[in-house]
Amino acid sequence: MGAEAYPISHAGCPAKLRGRAAAMGAEITVSEQPPIVAGPYTTDPFVCPHGVTYWVEPTGEQIAQWVRDGVR
Repeated sequence: MGAEAYPISHAGCPAKLRGRAAAMGAEITVSEQPPIVAGPYTTDPFVCPHGVTYWVEPTGEQIAQWVRDGVR
């Protein structure tokens, strides 16, 4: 298998991460700033191939949908 293609510039990486999450049925936020408060969905940051660190978390709307759907 070949390596997954990433944008030429790190500026395109947040959209790439959101797209990958959307393909799995999740809506996320992507930030270069760590969350102020760690929550139940806080994970380790992701470092893109360009060396930029991103924190990824589900949106509030996504969490609300999971609650409505009974996802744990």
